[in-house]
Amino acid sequence: MTETKKNPVSISTDELIEKHRQMIQFVKNTISGIETDLKRIKIILNKLSKFDPKDQNSLNDKELEETIGATDLKSYKEDNVQVVEWKFDGYFMVWADQKKYPVPLNYSSKTKLVPWDILKLKILDNGQFVYKLINPVERKHVRAILSMTDENKFTAVTDDGKTYFLNQAAVTFFKGKPGDELFILINEKDKGGFAAIEAVIKK
Repeated sequence: MTETKKNPVSISTDELIEKHRQMIQFVKNTISGIETDLKRIKIILNKLSKFDPKDQNSLNDKELEETIGATDLKSYKEDNVQVVEWKFDGYFMVWADQKKYPVPLNYSSKTKLVPWDILKLKILDNGQFVYKLINPVERKHVRAILSMTDENKFTAVTDDGKTYFLNQAAVTFFKGKPGDELFILINEKDKGGFAAIEAVIKK
């Protein structure tokens, strides 16, 4: 039996260049995140190297608190229900000890959450997680184009070439397709690398 050879899928030069540009931007975004984390780690290590157990204020440092976010950290009881307040990173509410609380995609999509929004989480006795946005960060409106990675994940690519990860549930809700025009919301200080979808304009 003669084996039928499949012809490789033809890719235009423009598509190849676009894919190359997206890969470069992804690497740049990833490196930027790593560099930010390294700066935070260096600050923390520097403070820890000066730790003096005899000095009660040796870790009571404003720069250290801002680095790890201790000033925003809250955990308390409300009507006998455990409550946690912390920052949203794009997918999770991440606590200071790096414990991650999953934020439902439908909620983050409907609320148009962006990185560093402060959420209030009630952990009910039955294990249910109830989230509420209590302190939104300043946002910036940006135009972008809907794109897709090799892992079939939707991303937003702005006019100046920046790539932002998206809530996949939001893309599904808006019935977005690669090439559609997007209007997205991002952290005003461009933190986190994620964006919320405000509108999708079909191409």
